[in-house]
Amino acid sequence: MHSPPPAGRGSLGWRDPLFLASRPSTERVHRFVAMLLLLQRASYLLPAAASLLAAEQLFADRGRNAALLALALAWNVVLFHRAARRGWFEPRAVVVDVVATCVFMVAVTDACLPGSAACVSNWSTHALLATGALIGAVSRRAIHFAALLPPIAVYALAHAADLGQRYPFPLELAVRVNSYVWFAIIVFFIRRYLAAQATRLDGLAEQRLAAEAERAAEQARLAHYRQLHDTVLATLTAIARGGLDHHTEEVRRRCASDASYVRALISQDAAGPANGLSNALARAVARAAGLGLCVRYAAESLPEDLPAAVSTAMAEAAEEALNNVARHSGERSAWLTAVAVDGVVTVRVVDRGRGFAPDLTGPGYGLRSSVIGRMAEAGGSADIITAPGEGVCVELRWPAPQGVSGRSKG
Repeated sequence: MHSPPPAGRGSLGWRDPLFLASRPSTERVHRFVAMLLLLQRASYLLPAAASLLAAEQLFADRGRNAALLALALAWNVVLFHRAARRGWFEPRAVVVDVVATCVFMVAVTDACLPGSAACVSNWSTHALLATGALIGAVSRRAIHFAALLPPIAVYALAHAADLGQRYPFPLELAVRVNSYVWFAIIVFFIRRYLAAQATRLDGLAEQRLAAEAERAAEQARLAHYRQLHDTVLATLTAIARGGLDHHTEEVRRRCASDASYVRALISQDAAGPANGLSNALARAVARAAGLGLCVRYAAESLPEDLPAAVSTAMAEAAEEALNNVARHSGERSAWLTAVAVDGVVTVRVVDRGRGFAPDLTGPGYGLRSSVIGRMAEAGGSADIITAPGEGVCVELRWPAPQGVSGRSKG
């Protein structure tokens, strides 16, 4: 069926739980972690942007700081837009982020006033923490943490003037980059834990769906067994006990109808797993057999996710069309086909009976209400194609073409 694109596509999906629920477990975790990383970056970019309006002189060159901050904002927009489109960060995007952070650390620190390089106004330090978290999020093995080393080396160069004043140079460098390293490790374990839990939940959901499918299949089998008991077995038992003369025309018609129902079941099994519409159509064939109608039934590629109300409407409309064949066509045979092509489900009931002139008499109440009306209420359409002496074709479609609900034509 045609449906609008998921609302979460092109974003990280946090506003649309249904979109996230429809994605694989790995992608759900990736999008959730990406949202956390985005919020972390917003936590330093927004105050840094507000600092541009501060009355206190924090940078030797305010223009350069503003330009660097604009570049950082633009890069983060590009980074997270691409992550939203693809569901996760590309390796080359992580490399660019590492390089950008190294550039910002050198340029922003150089723009700070002397003696204030390590103060909170130097937003490149917070960019370093964000890059560490990103490296931890995308790392798969311990070797990937080597990507943390280049920014540490650049930080040491950018802050060479103010490192080593309180502690020895290596110790003070280790203290300053401590949070950077731990951010990477913490996010790494968060992502791994969430991924393991999501995989486990998906496994449990698949087991539940498999159990429900098995129960539905068992119910369908029981329904078929009951219908076989009421039709085929009842006929054979009556003949075996001498209650019916198999030479009579009536019994031959009844046997032909029962055989049509068995063929419908075999055709349904050959078409694949049974679903709501195929089961309902098979029941309609069985009930038509009870009217003495021999129905040749074939179904192919029917969707498993068809709404229950639509399955019911199409099956009941098809059953009413078969009833009309039995009552008005003068024939004892009909054809019922069901197929889905390009998201449109089409069910046809065809007979070779007497037909009618739609321009003169039009369809009867049963066709108008129980077929055309029922399909319109379900969001579908019905066409009655007929001519005198040419039989009748009732074509049901869901969803309906734009602006079409039902019509009769010769």
